[in-house]
Amino acid sequence: MKNVQPKRATLKDIARKAGVSSTAVSLVLNNKPNRFTEETRDLIRSIAEDMHYLPNQTARSLATQSSSLLALIIPDIENLFFASLAKHMENECRRQGYSLLIVDTSEDVNEQSSAISRVTQLGIDGLFIVPTFGTAEYNAQLLDELASTHVPVVFIDRIPEQINQGVADRKWRALAYDHSVGGRLAAQHLIRSGHTKIGVIGPVKRHALDSGNNSADNGVEITADNSVDHSARFEAFLDELAAHNIVPQDDWIIDSGFSLAQGYNFADNLLHAGVSAVFCGNDLIAVGFLRRAREQGYAVPADISLIGYDDVMGAFGLDFELTTIRQDVEQLAKRSCEMMLDAAYVDSGQGNVVLLKPELSEGYSVAKV
Repeated sequence: MKNVQPKRATLKDIARKAGVSSTAVSLVLNNKPNRFTEETRDLIRSIAEDMHYLPNQTARSLATQSSSLLALIIPDIENLFFASLAKHMENECRRQGYSLLIVDTSEDVNEQSSAISRVTQLGIDGLFIVPTFGTAEYNAQLLDELASTHVPVVFIDRIPEQINQGVADRKWRALAYDHSVGGRLAAQHLIRSGHTKIGVIGPVKRHALDSGNNSADNGVEITADNSVDHSARFEAFLDELAAHNIVPQDDWIIDSGFSLAQGYNFADNLLHAGVSAVFCGNDLIAVGFLRRAREQGYAVPADISLIGYDDVMGAFGLDFELTTIRQDVEQLAKRSCEMMLDAAYVDSGQGNVVLLKPELSEGYSVAKV
């Protein structure tokens, strides 16, 4: 005998049972402004739930020219900061009535270009991107590629240099934590603790050693006017040390990646160099360094102090009581979604680049000397 699929409930079915119009049901279930009483709204929702009503997304897309689908392109899902960001972004998008498609590019510029093409072909309403940067030529090409998608774009965490310098052809929206402020906070904490032999490990980019001194903003948030990339936190960190006549030796500065393995593999270099403290470019590096230090018989912070960056370990149940620079990932996700909705529904034609202020999260990995 042929199986008969149960009839899918429609707006008309709900309207008939509630004694209202189909328009009324649509307004209530889509949380649109209406003048119905709370009792009527509750009745409509209750009937829809009892009838297991599911919206016809294809029909909705055709009628509203909206897919209710957003995309997030991130460079490395195994990085706990980006994993946490993706989780909070998905939660916030769901709260706003959107589904979120998440794509990992593995820090590969070719995969990034392919990902942009793939997700935009799905008819997304907007794109969040934490970009992987390449050559100057590629970065300019990236902006052209994103502009050609004709969907709202919000940059998160990493902001292309052309946008920060105000030379981009198009007005863009971007949100990040001010890593220059974060780098200075880390340096100031180690200096207050009496450290002068200070090592650095992370993607420093050696040009940071020649950067000039920039003053940090004391406000909660500031308008971006400096490049925000991997090197910003290290440039500011080294600038602050220099302002206090502390200049690390060349072999105290390790140019590495952002992974736990990098912290572990390069720990011996700094442990044997005689430094008393190390600034790690993120918490994963710090955890890798900590493991190797303990294997080598060093106690943290009694023998060597560590300060990390991001403050995401606790969200994954990995509490190392690490002193670190805190970026509120939940706030970053919330503000990014707000910025996207403004980009999608407020036709202001204005760009909006905002830097939030990170904070020192004081644990037990830095000792006074």
